[in-house]
Amino acid sequence: MPGTYTVKMTRGKESYSTPLVIGLDPRAKYSVEDRKLEFDAAMRAYNLLADMSFDVDRINGVHDALLDRAGKWKGSEAFANRLKELARKTEEMRKKIVATKEGGAVTGEERIREKTTQLYGDILNYEGRPADYQVARIDSLKKELEDVAAEFDAFIAKELSAVNKSLAQKKLEAVRPVDRKAWDSANSN
Repeated sequence: MPGTYTVKMTRGKESYSTPLVIGLDPRAKYSVEDRKLEFDAAMRAYNLLADMSFDVDRINGVHDALLDRAGKWKGSEAFANRLKELARKTEEMRKKIVATKEGGAVTGEERIREKTTQLYGDILNYEGRPADYQVARIDSLKKELEDVAAEFDAFIAKELSAVNKSLAQKKLEAVRPVDRKAWDSANSN
């Protein structure tokens, strides 16, 4: 966005800073307001991708932990199979967020992540005001992701709670989804 920024360079113990004034290109056919709307839309798509990364990491963590506990389970094969079935359910939830077919983009498979990535690129590649449909699309993709996250939260509350009781009886570690604060801390730059 246009404005005055401070550029700071550090080398060893020495530090240099200077103001930098950023303005619109005088040839631009868009206004500061248009640029602000584009920036805001891009940041919303960016944050949606970050939320998606958290949700996928969270689902992957539970999936992997369920398979790990199934491998360590000493006892009823039925319970080990139940753990594997629950892992399969988490994989189905993950598939609603990300394309998983071998071959990547060649397969044409698009899920929430691929749609959001395309939209993000479209917004960034045009510096003017985003189209109304692009802004609305961010909202619809966010809603889709929220629906999957709610499904996963319900899974945790119902399925994982019962599983963890059985794991505790066998002195195996409970399956716990990653906490958002811990994830943010581990993934901050």
